[in-house]
Amino acid sequence: MSCERYWREGIVLVEHGLDDPHREGCESCTRAHASRQELIEALPTIGAGDTGDPHWQAKVWRRLREQRPRGLRRWHWQLASALAAACFLVLWIGRDRTQIADVHPRIEIIKGGVAMRSLAAHVGDHLRVTVGETSDVWIYRVDRLALACRARTPSAGCAPSAHGMVVDWRLSVPGQHWVLVIEAAGALRPRGNLDEDLGALESADVSYEKHRVPVR
Repeated sequence: MSCERYWREGIVLVEHGLDDPHREGCESCTRAHASRQELIEALPTIGAGDTGDPHWQAKVWRRLREQRPRGLRRWHWQLASALAAACFLVLWIGRDRTQIADVHPRIEIIKGGVAMRSLAAHVGDHLRVTVGETSDVWIYRVDRLALACRARTPSAGCAPSAHGMVVDWRLSVPGQHWVLVIEAAGALRPRGNLDEDLGALESADVSYEKHRVPVR
């Protein structure tokens, strides 16, 4: 026979940090307490390795049903529902953060509409740069500025997207090209010369990435 004292009184003592002498001598209440503790300890890790899993809801409810003691009354199930809601919040926040974090700077050479893994390009190819919503992109031909795209600002060759910006630049002349991806440039603007602009970024302690793109 299952003892339900834990869910009537024991859980109140636990929440207030008080001892429960009855639980120490009751096997049923000890199991109920262990199940509750396991569920609470597992809550922060639910979905940690499965962010974006379309089946996460089924996993959460299955876990709750497995931990549900026999004879669980309606208000006990309300407690489980609250825990499920907390799981949903953790997974939803994690999913949003993951979507934002997934927008890493990506530089590609487009040949005939197909993205190539190598950054070795030829005249006529397109240079495509995908960045997050806080990044500026400066493109240089040899050491002179050819294109500057400000974060979240549409202009020729610079198109804001749902999670940032996509820069498309046709490579029209051979030679060394450089791509600077600047994080949170703020009011800082390029002067037009690669070395001078790099010096300005470093003096302002602005974070940036520098990528070389040779064009034949």
